[in-house]
Amino acid sequence: MPADDGDTIASGSAPLFWAQVVGNAGLLVAVVPIARELGPSGRGTVAFITVTAIIAATLARLGVTEATTVFCARRPAQRAALLSNLLLSVSVAAFVAAVVVCGTLALVPRLRPPGIGDAELAVLAGAMFASGLSDAGYMFVLGCSRFRLHALVTAAAAWLYAGTMWLLAVTSEITVVHATLIWVITQAAKAGVLLVASARAEGLARPEPRLLRESIAFGVRAWIGTLSTAFNERLDQILVALLASEAVLGIYATAVNAFDVLLYLAAAAATAMVPLVARADPALRMGRVLAAFRAVTLVTVLGIALAAALGPPLIRAVFGAGFHGSTAPFLWLLPGALGFAALAIFSAALVASSAPARSSAGPLVSLVLGTALDFVLVPPLGASGAAIAASAGLLAGGAVSLVLYRRLSAFGLRKLVVPEPGDSELLRALAQPLRGRSRLK
Repeated sequence: MPADDGDTIASGSAPLFWAQVVGNAGLLVAVVPIARELGPSGRGTVAFITVTAIIAATLARLGVTEATTVFCARRPAQRAALLSNLLLSVSVAAFVAAVVVCGTLALVPRLRPPGIGDAELAVLAGAMFASGLSDAGYMFVLGCSRFRLHALVTAAAAWLYAGTMWLLAVTSEITVVHATLIWVITQAAKAGVLLVASARAEGLARPEPRLLRESIAFGVRAWIGTLSTAFNERLDQILVALLASEAVLGIYATAVNAFDVLLYLAAAAATAMVPLVARADPALRMGRVLAAFRAVTLVTVLGIALAAALGPPLIRAVFGAGFHGSTAPFLWLLPGALGFAALAIFSAALVASSAPARSSAGPLVSLVLGTALDFVLVPPLGASGAAIAASAGLLAGGAVSLVLYRRLSAFGLRKLVVPEPGDSELLRALAQPLRGRSRLK
């Protein structure tokens, strides 16, 4: 069995953080030729196919991938069976999702967006399989703490997609089918690399029904939180379009795109935390979690201060004077970064501590409160109302996750803010992205 490539939250978070930065930059580069060639309506059709595929795959998997991450960390001897169960369950789930979603859209054409024809439906079905298998590979290598493998594959896949789109734009023309099919192929390639590497490292065993049932029983409780997070990231933008207008949505989406940069570190730390805390000695878990929270919070506070000073002029300079209205909602979103840090860190800690149902509470509270406030605040305040709702939801969800984790592992509130030796480990790791001896075996 290969050695894991990270044994601390810091060593795992750094490559995941930089992979997210590099990967998201690649996706942004890929969007430019799509938007230029297809215009708003074509770009919307591409978004419909990719987002629908991701959401459908998330709905269908019943938390098996979340359980696999925890079980891989705690039960190395069962990784071969866990991988076989994962491949089987995700493939069946993707097939069911494709039949239900694509079959419904094929039988009831009036439910389809205007740009979705038979060819696009076929691509959508493939996208569900690619998205599901890509996520399966992602979660399995995280459970094995092979962070550098995932980081490199994620960044490479994003830039492969960007390079292919630009090459197509220069040499031919881009259609919706072209853009989405290339996305599917890229996701399938990412899944193939991750899953083949996992099979070579851990092997494949006969599927174990008992273990699969246990995975579903554990994972379905964490799955509620995963769904809440997935909807929380997209639902408010849909509501802005419905409650206000597409123009207001454009203003709000620009503010959200700029704000998301502040969330990368917390998301990376939370992702790295699950397998590392899950396999840690119970006496050491709380210390690792709180150290990660203090370091992430420090960086987030500094990021908020920098964003408040530089964000508004940069938004105007990068996006143009027409997006001056994005500065107010951007500033309203900034407090939510602290809520997201607590939500991400403590929800992940609850999953890793065998409390998956509690881990779902924070994301669910964030979704419900944010959505309710959207209906109240968006009609009179527009994009700023959506930003206030989002910040309030994130802060409330973070507070709930913090309280629930504190009930599970009692600690004084001073430990949330008073620095301790070792807190700087995460900062040092971020300064040395993807360096050191590779363990991609």
